[in-house]
Amino acid sequence: MPSTYITLCNQVLRRLNEVEISESDFANVRGIQSVVKDSVKSAIAKINQAEYEWPFNAAEHTQILTAGQNEYTWPDYYKISDWNSFQIQKDESLNTDFDTLKYIERDSWYESHRDEDYSAGSAGRGKPSHVFAGHGNGFGVTPSPDKAYSVRFRYFLNYSDITAFNDVTRIPTSFDTVIVDGALYHLYMFKDNLEAAQAAFVAFERGIKDLQTLYINNYEYIRDTRVRY
Repeated sequence: MPSTYITLCNQVLRRLNEVEISESDFANVRGIQSVVKDSVKSAIAKINQAEYEWPFNAAEHTQILTAGQNEYTWPDYYKISDWNSFQIQKDESLNTDFDTLKYIERDSWYESHRDEDYSAGSAGRGKPSHVFAGHGNGFGVTPSPDKAYSVRFRYFLNYSDITAFNDVTRIPTSFDTVIVDGALYHLYMFKDNLEAAQAAFVAFERGIKDLQTLYINNYEYIRDTRVRY
């Protein structure tokens, strides 16, 4: 299980030889302890911003469709979706089986499907077969649904703020040291200790690269793109 907010803060405080924070005082700390809280937040945010598809940010969502409605908003903390994962779920009451939705460009929906979808109104046209990126914060399906189908898809979460002492980050506990190094960088910058800040920043960047090597840079196969003439 990932470490709690207070655990990460106290790790940083121990590195600085400062007084640790108790659970009862966590919400009202001042001075260096308050700066540590902000620095831990900043380090976690930076790690989450470094990649779109950290596996520890993976999530799944089920959207119940509304008859006649094409477009839907993303769930909270959405960052990026896996467009190949959109699937209508099996529902015996609707007489429908599992069915994967194919991705199309939004312009293709405008050109080939939107007029018919809108003309069908609240009755809808039928069972959706395609998914597309919505105009703004969401996605769309076409044909417009005629029933309350369930669509499940996979996506990756964005950074969510931590405030309470027992809030947890999604970053694995084995990489607490990366968060600590990132927090120390912000603290040393706050103290105008540029030499220590640079050393902490190098360690922080190296830690992020280690995370990328472990979780991102894995290739199942290599494709030869050379063309023979």
